[in-house]
Amino acid sequence: MRFSYLTVMTLLLVPHILIPIILIVWTWKKQNHSMMGWLFQILPFALYFVFIFLMGSWALVSFYLRYAFPALFIIAVIVSYLRAKDLPFWAETGIMGWIGIGASLVISAVLIYLIIGSIRSYSYDEKPLNLALPFKKGVYAVFEGGNGKASSLMNYHYEGATHKGAGVNRSMKYAVDITKLSIWGNDANGFLPKENEKYAIFNEVVYSPCEGQVYAVVDKYPNEIPGASKSSHNVGNHIVIQSGDFLVLMGHLQNGSIQVRAGEMVEKGQPIAKAGNSGWTTQPHLHIQAMKMTQGSFWFAEGLPIYFDGKNPVKNTLFFKSP
Repeated sequence: MRFSYLTVMTLLLVPHILIPIILIVWTWKKQNHSMMGWLFQILPFALYFVFIFLMGSWALVSFYLRYAFPALFIIAVIVSYLRAKDLPFWAETGIMGWIGIGASLVISAVLIYLIIGSIRSYSYDEKPLNLALPFKKGVYAVFEGGNGKASSLMNYHYEGATHKGAGVNRSMKYAVDITKLSIWGNDANGFLPKENEKYAIFNEVVYSPCEGQVYAVVDKYPNEIPGASKSSHNVGNHIVIQSGDFLVLMGHLQNGSIQVRAGEMVEKGQPIAKAGNSGWTTQPHLHIQAMKMTQGSFWFAEGLPIYFDGKNPVKNTLFFKSP
């Protein structure tokens, strides 16, 4: 998926950093007049932290912050509670107080609805295929994954306007986007760098997640500059492997790195390419999806859910791979 550089920065900095800091400081400093007022303040704040913990794009920001901000919020809640625990349960409130309570309930209801969708994205209509994670060393994070029909905030592939418009969203219903984490807990050395080489996953060897026969190979697209990719190139350079009655596609591969040809047999764990940034992407990563065998183009086939090494790759799942 591709957004403008400014849009990506805004979508990352505001919900992941600015809003959590504001909520933590507000919780720490706010003086309440009753326990009821305290509860109506804390409820939407707590739900927001659950929401952003589950659905945030932490691979692009930092997984350290994913855990640090909730910890700081819990500390702020404890301090706030100790200050409010001896207050009366209810105090007279004016029109602005009732407006605040109404806003709290509306915001809480919206967040609960989104959180329920996030939880539903962990389950699938079909039994997942158990594939091998196509990487062998490092910490890898899923930044789009899960049941896209249940929550587009967990996995945009199914509800994405471009995919739906092209009629390929059914095959992408359970698609997974994977990146590698740097020592900073995000996917790059720096914040949204423009150089592919600064991304931890770029140039990483991609291993076959299953045994089978190479069904299709495309290797003609250049690596794009992060944030400047071409929608017409879709998943860019890719490999499709047929294993039994299903197909597995791996996309955004590095130009010239593909080591297999159509018709060739491959083993699980065999090196087949390198991760790149070809096609329609915001930054280097691996796109992988599984589909049922079908007549005609596999892009219109029924998507199949995936597990990697028995683990459900929903958004923000981490995979730790030893050398």
